[in-house]
Amino acid sequence: GDCFGGFKNPYIPVDVEDPSLAQVNQRPLKGEGLERRKEALGKFMKEFNSFRKGDYDKAVFEEYYCLMCDDIKRERGRIGGDWAIAAAIMTRDLRDLIRSKLGPDLVFVVLDIELGDQVERIRKRHRGDEGVVRTMKELYARCDPAREDEENV
Repeated sequence: GDCFGGFKNPYIPVDVEDPSLAQVNQRPLKGEGLERRKEALGKFMKEFNSFRKGDYDKAVFEEYYCLMCDDIKRERGRIGGDWAIAAAIMTRDLRDLIRSKLGPDLVFVVLDIELGDQVERIRKRHRGDEGVVRTMKELYARCDPAREDEENV
């Protein structure tokens, strides 16, 4: 998920120390669809700040995640196999949208971590950067937990 938004090659080696941070070392993507992705990411990032505050344009988020789903489907069709994709899907509506795009075999693994444990993890990972901690707390408050009635969660 992060490589999609960072315009990086998403095929991160499995033996790297921290796969989520290894994306910075991946080669940049180029070619067809890159400009559309950049445009969608620009709109998404503007709305992301609004999302953190509690009010955002859902259609902008949907456009971004639909592009990500298109990319996943295209690559999975090209390569085949079973896939694991790490991404923060913050709301039930977005999980439902992605499920509708990627099909009934999709399984979400939702990590439900207590706020205090999250703060400790983020402080360690980002060397005590309180701005990152503050952003994470805002996001934590906005994320929808998985529900019993969600399929394949």
